[in-house]
Amino acid sequence: MKEQHALVAELVPFLLSRGYARNERAPSERELAVRFQASRPQVREALSVLEALRLIERRPKSGIYLTTESASIEALALFAELGIPLSREELNQTAEVRRIQEIEAVRLACRRHDDANIDELRRCLGEWDRAIAAGEPVGELDRDFHCGLVKATQNMVLLRLVNIFYLMTKRQREFYFRNRDRRRQSNAEHRRIFQAVLERDEERAVQLLDAHLVSADSYWNGLLPS
Repeated sequence: MKEQHALVAELVPFLLSRGYARNERAPSERELAVRFQASRPQVREALSVLEALRLIERRPKSGIYLTTESASIEALALFAELGIPLSREELNQTAEVRRIQEIEAVRLACRRHDDANIDELRRCLGEWDRAIAAGEPVGELDRDFHCGLVKATQNMVLLRLVNIFYLMTKRQREFYFRNRDRRRQSNAEHRRIFQAVLERDEERAVQLLDAHLVSADSYWNGLLPS
């Protein structure tokens, strides 16, 4: 029997690659079961996952239809996990949403952070220093720092939303931080942002974080074809 995750990983790129029009019916459960050598109950369960992510719609007595234009943000994280590239426009829009979320988050963090949040951010920065000295990866530490800032807002829904972005960009961050100078620069920028949050200086924290995010986004935009 195929595991559900494996079947989902096969179904998504297959359905997306076919380029179905808005009201064009996709293959039936039976056809998909034959194609992927799975049972119909297995296919049905995998399709339920895609329906929950709003990637497909199953219409009674009609069939299966793609609805990627209304896909959930979790679906974008799934695309990243499966190695399905986003368009340049989708990447730009995702980065824009991230900036909106994190800029507001750092404002709230300045107002709401407690001692536990500050201690967690300090530990993260200490791990950065250790990782840089040892030549170890820092991609997940980058995620820990940014999510630590959002955690300091005391808004766990916002934290879950921001965390999805970092799940989506895990591979990109691993590549980005291969460069030693980038690791050091990002660490220095994180420390300045941390100090502004510690001092509850909202405007400085916003300016520093915005410049930090724009710098990273500019790097990726420079690599993408026009």
